[in-house]
Amino acid sequence: MIRVLWQLPQILLSLFVIPFSDRKIIRRIGDVRVLAWRYSSGLSLGLFIFVPRTADARMIAHEYGHTRQSLKLGVLYLIVIGLPSFMWAVMKGLGLFSNIDYFSFYTEKWAEKEGSVLIS
Repeated sequence: MIRVLWQLPQILLSLFVIPFSDRKIIRRIGDVRVLAWRYSSGLSLGLFIFVPRTADARMIAHEYGHTRQSLKLGVLYLIVIGLPSFMWAVMKGLGLFSNIDYFSFYTEKWAEKEGSVLIS
């Protein structure tokens, strides 16, 4: 119950995102559900991770890293990680900062580190 309150903004937002997924759980990591969707990017919102249907283990681990960030930051996650990460992905998708590695941005570097627990 405390976790739900701690991550309430992410969980509420996930309720709006779930209809855009396949609504099929492709993996469980503890109480976190990984769902596939038709988009090419991943999204982590509290108890739910959304990944492309073709996502590999590294991508799932990375998104799980964002989930671990959410656990640590709670209600601040969307401001500290979610919004900056989304903006970084959009800018990279537009071809901006093409000379900078995607995973060098603080949100992504930290997610890689946090998600490495699934790969090690």
